Amino acid sequence: MILCMVLPLAAPALLFGLAGCPSSDKSGGGAARSCPPDCDQPKIPPGVPAFQVVKDVATGPADGQDVTIAVVLKQPTKRDQIYPALHFLYRYAMTRNATEPRNFVGEFYTSESDAAAGARQVAKVFREQTDKGPRCENSIKLELPEQVEAAFAHSLNRGEVEDLEDTCRLNEKKKVARFDDKFSRKPTFKVDPAARSVEVQYPYLETGKDEYVKTLSFNAAMTYFAEFMSTMFQKAPDLQQLTYVGLLDDQPALKITVTRQEYDSKLTTVQETIASFAAITFAKIGLHKLSDKAAQKEQEAHKSKTYTNALSFLPKDHVFVSPKLKKSS
Repeated sequence: MILCMVLPLAAPALLFGLAGCPSSDKSGGGAARSCPPDCDQPKIPPGVPAFQVVKDVATGPADGQDVTIAVVLKQPTKRDQIYPALHFLYRYAMTRNATEPRNFVGEFYTSESDAAAGARQVAKVFREQTDKGPRCENSIKLELPEQVEAAFAHSLNRGEVEDLEDTCRLNEKKKVARFDDKFSRKPTFKVDPAARSVEVQYPYLETGKDEYVKTLSFNAAMTYFAEFMSTMFQKAPDLQQLTYVGLLDDQPALKITVTRQEYDSKLTTVQETIASFAAITFAKIGLHKLSDKAAQKEQEAHKSKTYTNALSFLPKDHVFVSPKLKKSS
């Protein structure tokens, strides 16, 4: 009886799972193989995107082979869904013979013609001789709702940072509790895939509290809008329109609709303009040309002018600013 081998790293081995091992080479010696035409097809478990092996080449001695397996996905597969398939193919290649490959590459395609040409590869799992564990590449594009969800999370400083040491996503990510998880008032978004648009609703709350701010300035309200606008358009490349609704006492204090064309042509430099001016006034403070109070007043006036100018580029029926918002002098 042939037993499944333990993978190079304990954690990946446990995550890939060793129960229900794929069928090993009957010869047990890891003899050199090449397919097509007759490629072995591993039994793919539930929860793993189905694929068909269309190329399986092993060269070199039995105790040190270089293996390349190319597979074609049998159904449309989202970006996050591909990882179980990458894990499974790696495990299959590592455990089917008595000796692990010296070098391994698993290539994923969406058509046999692409696989035959080695073109438009959508994902890859590989391990070179000097690697301690597998590495992965994922070229599958996020769909619009996924793009928007990721961009929205980044706007709230909740975006996930890619772990370059865990490209195969083997390590389980622990959810970190935040103080505002139980708030009754939370930022929300609603995607319209057909229109490629999103509406964001953002409640203006007191810092650390589940209650609205007592007063809100035009500049403060616009700052949140500008940050959402830039992040949403930059991190959701297929998004074509954003509607931002800033809420105060459960009523719109600010409602602005911006198209990608308007953003690209007129509004990309809003935050940069404000940051550049802030740097200048900060330098003046250092040179004792301005007091802190005077510098702050100057910055607020510049912000107000910059935001007002930005809104002037938009259609009037796409902009609502509540008269309750305090204007900076």
